[in-house]
Amino acid sequence: MKVLVFDIWGDFGHFKKFYTTSSPLTFSVPPPTAVYGMLGAILGFRKEEYLKYINGRTTKLAIQILNPVKKIRMTLNYIDTKNSNSFHLIKTRTQIKTEFLKNPAYRLFVNLNEEDLFNKLIEKVKNKESFYTLSLGLSNLIANFKFVDISEAVPIDKTEYVNSTILSKNVKNIEIQEGKRYFKEKLPLDMNTDREVLRYEDVIMELNGNKLEGSFENCYKVRNSIISFV
Repeated sequence: MKVLVFDIWGDFGHFKKFYTTSSPLTFSVPPPTAVYGMLGAILGFRKEEYLKYINGRTTKLAIQILNPVKKIRMTLNYIDTKNSNSFHLIKTRTQIKTEFLKNPAYRLFVNLNEEDLFNKLIEKVKNKESFYTLSLGLSNLIANFKFVDISEAVPIDKTEYVNSTILSKNVKNIEIQEGKRYFKEKLPLDMNTDREVLRYEDVIMELNGNKLEGSFENCYKVRNSIISFV
């Protein structure tokens, strides 16, 4: 299987956890449902249409952490624009404490099962072209990206390490090592065109970007890395 490998990064990111409201928290990595939106932005699909073509049934995706995951909290000022026709008349403001990722950077391994669409994505990423501005969760958190490679993903039944995040069900054993930061998050993996999440799964990761060591199943060798699709 052929995969497109490219990096995304930015100064800040925020991928809101589904169970937080008044004080939004962020996932440690972009959920697959957020990455589908990024791919749609590169290809030029509108918000209401990209999930027809890019979703958990049409897309293979693996995520590798490049920079250690760091989170900070900042207070945002939200203003009420509904009851005023003039900006200087706005009186109602609300301060919301929000969690952000600081200097996030990830390597994405992507395959689309529709060949023409996949080839278009490859050309766009190679030329560093994006139809819509790419962001890391929120529209004002602008993302940068760069092409890395086109590689073959060779399936491996069992491996003793993995460089990417991995579904909990594919982890048979983890060797806990000093200095590593292990974390498990429940991520949304698929969404329909009504933006209803179809599937959540527990995902295991090492927050410093180090490889996980132990015993793992359903992985692939890509270049010098072992990855697992989520």
